[in-house]
Amino acid sequence: MSEEETHQEPIFSLGPSAVKELLGRERLALMLTVLLVELMIFFVATSVPMGTATQQALQQEANSVKEVSNGLTPTGELVYIFTHNAAIAFGEMVPVIGGLLWVFSIYVTGQIFQVVALSYGVPGALYGLLLLVFYPFAIVELSAYAVAVNSGVMLIVAWRRRRLRSETRVFALEVGIVAALLLVAASMETITLLNQDVGIALWIPTGLTIAALALVSHRVQSKPYLGPTRETAS
Repeated sequence: MSEEETHQEPIFSLGPSAVKELLGRERLALMLTVLLVELMIFFVATSVPMGTATQQALQQEANSVKEVSNGLTPTGELVYIFTHNAAIAFGEMVPVIGGLLWVFSIYVTGQIFQVVALSYGVPGALYGLLLLVFYPFAIVELSAYAVAVNSGVMLIVAWRRRRLRSETRVFALEVGIVAALLLVAASMETITLLNQDVGIALWIPTGLTIAALALVSHRVQSKPYLGPTRETAS
C-alpha cells in the first residue's frame, strides 16, 4: 500500500477534505438537479386531476393537520413542523428506499396543495408557485429534502467508487445540515403563520445567506485539493 493510500483522515473527522467534498461541483450539480426534479414532481402533482375519493381523503388529511396546528402554541407549532419534516428527510437519506419515499412524499404534498387551492377556487400550480415566490420557508424546506436525497445517492456512488470511508464523513455533515435547514424552515414557517408580512420579509436574510453560501462554495472549490483517496485493501 502506498503512502498516499495509507494517509487518510479518521472516519469521523469532519475536516477540510469533508467540507471540500461537500461543496464539490459534482455534488452541488447533483443536488441542484434533485431540487429541479423535486419542483417538477411538486408542480405535476398540483396539476394532475384526481378522483373525488382521493380529493376527499386528502381534504380530510389537510383538515386534520390544520386542526392540530390550530391547537398548538408557536413553540409547539415549530416542534410539530420540524419533527414531521425531519422524520421524512432522514428517511430520504437511506439509499434507494429514501428516493422512493422522496418521490411519494413530494407528490402527495403537491396533491394536498392542489386540494387546498381548489377550496379557494385557485389552480393548484398557481397556488404552489405563489407559495414558493412569496414565502422562502418553502424553498428552504425543499432544499433540505434535496440534500437528504442527494446524500443517499452519493453513498451509492461512493460505494461503487470504493471510497465509502471518506463519504461517511460527508454524510455526517449532511445529517447536520439537513437538521439545521429543517429547523430554520420550521422557524420561518411558524413566523409566517403568525405574520405573513414578516414571512415575506424573510426573503432578505434568505437571499443574503444564499449569496454567502455561493461565495464560500466558490472559494472552497478554488483551493487546491487532491480529492478523496481510493480505499484499497493492503
